[in-house]
Amino acid sequence: MKHKLVIFFSVTFLLMACGGKTNTALQHISPNGKVKVNIEAKRTSSVESWKVDMNVKAYGFEEGKLSFEIYADDISNDNVSFEWEDEFHCKIIIRQSDGEERTFQLIASPKQLQMAEI
Repeated sequence: MKHKLVIFFSVTFLLMACGGKTNTALQHISPNGKVKVNIEAKRTSSVESWKVDMNVKAYGFEEGKLSFEIYADDISNDNVSFEWEDEFHCKIIIRQSDGEERTFQLIASPKQLQMAEI
């Protein structure tokens, strides 16, 4: 009986660990409507890091993409913020599970498109 309980709790734990969200997407459009940011994230289980693709389409530029990994419970409006400093500059902040923040600077104007982690 004791052996069966150990197996039961082990299987239950594994199912709980695999039961979290494994795909998510988030979209943001700038206040002037000229910049669209799409964030798509995937992971194989809820205990692994997210593999994130952040795509930016702005003005007449080809779509730009930044890929990275992040440890967060979710990728949603609850832990991702877009702070527009002016019409062309935005800080994208993603809060991780440990409370630390990853910050990305987006510069999108008719003359340039740049995005990088700062």
